[in-house]
Amino acid sequence: MSQPRLAKHALAAELAAVQQRYRTLFETLPLGVIYYAADGLITAANPAASEMIGVDASDMLTWPTAPGWHAVREDGTPFPTQEVPVAAALRTGEVITDVLMGVPHGQTGELRWLLVTAVPEARDRDGRPQRAYAIFKDLTEQRRTEATIREGIELMGRLSAANVLGMVVADEKWVYDANDTYLEIIGYTRHDLDAGGIAWREITPPEWADRQDDAVAQLRRFGACRPFEKEYVHRDGHRVPVLVGAAVTRRDPLRWASYVVDLTAPQRAEQERAELLAREQAAHNEVQRARERVSFLLGAGDLAAAGDRYELLQRAAELVVRSIADLCVVFLPDGDGELCATSIAHRDPLREVTVADLRDYRVPATGHLTIQAAWASAASQLSQGVAGRIARQPPLPPVLREILDRLNPEHLLATPIIGGGRPLGVLALCRSAERPGYGETDIAVAETLARRMAAGLANAETSARDHTVAETLQRAVLPATLPEIAGLELAVRYLPATDGIKVGGDWYDAFPLSGNRMGLAIGDVAGHNITSASIMGQVRNMLRAYAVDTADPSDVLHRANTALSQLLPDAMATAIYAVLDPATGELSYANAGHPPPVCTSVTGSVDYLDDATGTMLGALGDGVFTTGHRRLPPGTGLLLYTDGLIESHDRDISDGLTALASAMHQTRGLTADQTCTTVQSALLAAPRADDVCLLAGRLTT
Repeated sequence: MSQPRLAKHALAAELAAVQQRYRTLFETLPLGVIYYAADGLITAANPAASEMIGVDASDMLTWPTAPGWHAVREDGTPFPTQEVPVAAALRTGEVITDVLMGVPHGQTGELRWLLVTAVPEARDRDGRPQRAYAIFKDLTEQRRTEATIREGIELMGRLSAANVLGMVVADEKWVYDANDTYLEIIGYTRHDLDAGGIAWREITPPEWADRQDDAVAQLRRFGACRPFEKEYVHRDGHRVPVLVGAAVTRRDPLRWASYVVDLTAPQRAEQERAELLAREQAAHNEVQRARERVSFLLGAGDLAAAGDRYELLQRAAELVVRSIADLCVVFLPDGDGELCATSIAHRDPLREVTVADLRDYRVPATGHLTIQAAWASAASQLSQGVAGRIARQPPLPPVLREILDRLNPEHLLATPIIGGGRPLGVLALCRSAERPGYGETDIAVAETLARRMAAGLANAETSARDHTVAETLQRAVLPATLPEIAGLELAVRYLPATDGIKVGGDWYDAFPLSGNRMGLAIGDVAGHNITSASIMGQVRNMLRAYAVDTADPSDVLHRANTALSQLLPDAMATAIYAVLDPATGELSYANAGHPPPVCTSVTGSVDYLDDATGTMLGALGDGVFTTGHRRLPPGTGLLLYTDGLIESHDRDISDGLTALASAMHQTRGLTADQTCTTVQSALLAAPRADDVCLLAGRLTT
């Protein structure tokens, strides 16, 4: 290749490199740059220009110089087309410098203030420019800051003249000027100011020096500082709380104007407001506590409905923890007269109330002097620091130790439970250290509860005695043994209620009749008391007497109904009376409002004997009863029962009958005693709220 050609290629490469550098500079320049053709149309724009104007560079191509911009002057009037910097540069061929234009942002519509310089280039032979470019920077934020500072300085000037706020001009050491309000805040005079004797750092307490230095650093960096609170030391020595804000008025040397607001009155007002709110909150809390006490005492009125003494104690402990305590323990004397914990209620980790029975643990009150003092003196006792004393007690059951360690009780109120002029137990109420101690109102509420507990315990003891008497009477009037007859196997169960202290009037009977027949009866007298147990014995004897006199079961129930209506008009009972001939399998039966008997065949099929109808004994003086008949093949099982077997608070009678049929299906081939056991296991669970009687028979031949 010839030397001229090599030189030409080198020149072209150098030109390409220069163009690339130029393109890079054009794309990365932080100033906006837009190129225009001689006719005023845009031919190129860099990214900075697109961002400032809010229009993509490709969308700006072919834009005219002015109409698309909608530019305005600083006073808000439109820019004439011929005065737009690029248009003027193209027209005059001169550089147009530093023209301020307001241009709407293409995306937000916000007016952006641009400082524009237009440069003509590429002149023709006549010296006319063939293109031009505009270089501009965005002054919007700068103008806003300057306007804010100007407004702030103007405002501070007006405030200084009006003496509404303290106003001061200072540098990094001295106060140069101040209004009367500022001088009054710090306790100095205008003479002191004119003499140059006020150094603001000397009247700023040392602990506020760092905060003040930070504000000066903000002034130096940003031209203003965020308002902040500090204190001045008044000339007489007391401290004055103030709010300070400042803006720079001169940067070299640094000088600023500050406003100062005396916060003494606002802080005093805030303190008084806080005290007022505290009093209002205290009053609200007292009203809330009063409501809780009323609700508490209303709940205490339900204690008398407790089924037994331990249910009563657990209800009382739970009631206490739901209102005035975090922990409640009830102490009662044991058989040896020693005071021991019997029930406890407390809040679990989820703040729910949990009740526990402590009768399985021996937790004596020995060593708990406050509880012993309440027991011995029959008067309420208060104590503090309970957690520390408990830690020194003998080993406690793990369940109780875990509760005490978690709750960390601090305040103790021990109130005696007094009945008949003597202490019956002690109610111990505890609160954690996070709650206030017990006051006189709390003591009055606890003592009211203790009196109601004493009445409830007395009622429970009376009911327990009645229960014992009624149960003894009930068992006494039931057959001691079952009669034996060839071809028939009998078994019975009497299951008293386990839930509560009530005794029902459930009964059963089996007795031999003439002709090798067996009389079978079962019934339930309305009521759960000694009277019911007594009436049950009389009804049983009536049926026996009439059964001997007549063979028809419906006639027996009719006579018993008449007698009961006349002799015991307030009594009512349900009953079934049946006569079974084991030799033939003939069964006749009548029903007085009682659940129907059920029988099971040797194949396991189950059948309810519900075709005999009649009203309850004693319900109607002229009640009508019918007799049903069945022939039972050898191996058939028969079950008479009371309603407690099939009905409970969580199961209705229809579901109970279905469950009984399912259980009886399982008794195929079982003895009468095994039938009772199977049915009892399938349908009865502890606790039971009602008595249950079962009378089972099986034909063996």
